[in-house]
Amino acid sequence: MSLSAIGYRATARALEMVAPLLPGGVSPSANGGQFWLLRLGLFELQRSKELADDWVWLIDHTIQTGNGKCFVVMGVRVSAWNARRSEVLRDDPDASFALEHKDLSFWAIELMEYSTGEAVKDQLEKLSERTGITPRSVLTDQGADVRHGAELFAEGRETVVLHDIAHAVANAMKRQLNGTTEWQQFLAEANQFKTRIRQTPLAFLMPPDLKAKARWMNLEPLIDWSRRVRQFLDDPQSAVAKLDRELDLEVLESKIGWFRAHYESLDAWSTMLTASAAILKYIRNHGYHREAAEDLESLLSDFRDGPARAVIDEALKFVRTQSYRVGELRLPASTEVLESLIGKGKQLQGRNKNGYTKTVLAMATSVVDVTCETIQAAFDSVKTCDVKHWIETKLGLSLQTQRQRALPSLSGTKTG
Repeated sequence: MSLSAIGYRATARALEMVAPLLPGGVSPSANGGQFWLLRLGLFELQRSKELADDWVWLIDHTIQTGNGKCFVVMGVRVSAWNARRSEVLRDDPDASFALEHKDLSFWAIELMEYSTGEAVKDQLEKLSERTGITPRSVLTDQGADVRHGAELFAEGRETVVLHDIAHAVANAMKRQLNGTTEWQQFLAEANQFKTRIRQTPLAFLMPPDLKAKARWMNLEPLIDWSRRVRQFLDDPQSAVAKLDRELDLEVLESKIGWFRAHYESLDAWSTMLTASAAILKYIRNHGYHREAAEDLESLLSDFRDGPARAVIDEALKFVRTQSYRVGELRLPASTEVLESLIGKGKQLQGRNKNGYTKTVLAMATSVVDVTCETIQAAFDSVKTCDVKHWIETKLGLSLQTQRQRALPSLSGTKTG
């Protein structure tokens, strides 16, 4: 329940309600339950990993208020990845395969005051020395520090440094969108439209909220919204009849008539999104390998012009470069599962903006196969005092604790 992000207090309260039905009739406190979760996470972080030569490390940073970044490393074996994707595609060749949290193992959480290529290299070298494992590949996004650090680490080793396909496609789409006045105008008019109808009977037509750190993620919800609005405008009378209320169609047209001018651009962007989805699906399913670029070129041959073709050409160039590095191998190509896990950690942290806290260990718990045997092994080897020691040595004082110590409450100053 805690991993589903309902919160430790809510979990404790729910267990308290069902405690009379359980052996012993007792339930943990919120704080006790949280430390159980963190003990599992620390166990996963510290447990010995299989000595093998086919590990892939997925690396990235997670950012929080306060100084520094948290550098995280997760791993998956190529043999396990191949077995999982082969099983999925054997049952359904048209399926979409993606790694899940349970497929990963957690290797490192390191708070870094400054993140440079050299600092990332040092962390990877320490991890390799501590575990006795040299990864077959290090998979990163396009962040300059992690990318450069991985390349420095790989020098003199047989480690292949690869870059994430999702970020590459996202950047290609971003260049196509930001390079056109039509996209900027569409965003501006969509935001103006949203403001104008927010407190009106037309509020049901509002476009979705747009992400500040958008990459290409604003495109898909906007395209989905535009398709439905376009269908609505094709037959507003029929749609209005379902609302069980009357709407002034002239007012409607005056508010959303601007939308019709973007039909052609929306069609082109929708096609670009379709092509990008096909690229991502193929690479997720098959990874980087020697024939990847040629297979994709054949798969996408029907896209001949417009922004879709430009994205495809850029993506094919990128895939060729990555596949050349891979050589005769076939290696994973997406860090999306890593980003998902980082997002899970932020979700578990909740609304806390007070820097890095012990909750970051819950990311490691999220990949644990929670069985009675695992819990027993974890609790036998990791105690609450071990978690507290890890917090003190790895994270130090949280931002909230620093604030409380530096700016203590003054007695008698509370406003009434």
